Amino acid sequence: MVGLQALVSLGLLAALFGAKGFGESVAEVARSADLRWLALGLAVAGVVQFLCLLRWRIFLGIAGVEIRFPEAAAAFFAGLFSNLFLPGGAGGDVVKIGLLAAGRHPVGRSAMSVLMDRLCGTVSMILLGSTLMAWQFDWLSQSPLVTGLIHSIAIYLGVLAFLILLSIFLTSAHMVERLPARWPGRKLLVGMAGVYFQCALQWRRTLSAVFLSIGMLALFFLSYYCSARAFGVEIPVGQFLALMPTVDIISGLPVSLGGFGVREGVFTFLLGHLAGVSGALAVSVSLGGYLLNALWGLPGALFWLWHRKENTK
Repeated sequence: MVGLQALVSLGLLAALFGAKGFGESVAEVARSADLRWLALGLAVAGVVQFLCLLRWRIFLGIAGVEIRFPEAAAAFFAGLFSNLFLPGGAGGDVVKIGLLAAGRHPVGRSAMSVLMDRLCGTVSMILLGSTLMAWQFDWLSQSPLVTGLIHSIAIYLGVLAFLILLSIFLTSAHMVERLPARWPGRKLLVGMAGVYFQCALQWRRTLSAVFLSIGMLALFFLSYYCSARAFGVEIPVGQFLALMPTVDIISGLPVSLGGFGVREGVFTFLLGHLAGVSGALAVSVSLGGYLLNALWGLPGALFWLWHRKENTK
């Protein structure tokens, strides 16, 4: 699976950079970058990761994991660091759970906190993504080629919202226990029952985590806007943010390694058809935004070493 994802990423990037003079154009764009916007984007990306840590910290408390802030931060940034090398965000989740287990924290409760965190991220994407797309729907629909893609993403968000509401209904009505043992997704629904119960029991903390998550996601989108401005792409911030749910959702599909190639292709398609941005500029925006956020994973190596040192005392 990982090998296939790597091949897809390499194939898509090769298709983009294989065009005559494309690599030189990207290099020229990179050399002309406005460092002030890049510095601002790096700072915004840092705030994103700090808010993400705070969100997970809330769910650790809801799940009943008693942990000091430095230990939670070490596990979080170690997971973030591992995401630079492991396929998909799930790899970082496994690392976080493993580090908490090494610190003698209950594996089940730690896994529940990660599941809550993931669910909260999905809910915030549904709420913020649908709002941004509805706000700029006329602009997003000006290109017939883009319209179909935007409609598909809107349907996808609607299906996600329906499935979450359906799972809440099934678990609250105690219907999950009646499902046959081999029913597809039954184990997940059983696990979700505990998640929903704890979130409902501590609804104030859950609601604060959702609001925090929406702000975090908006800032994550904004970090890519900073990358766009750094490379000279000047479109209204509202319009750019409305592109980001589509970019983030498609690049998050498990078809490539870390979204490489897919993310650049989607940026090229959307910015090209909606704002007349060249392929070299669009790819630079994509890679720049990714690097601004990925750089915050590097301190995770130090946190990982600190965490191991603490657990060997």
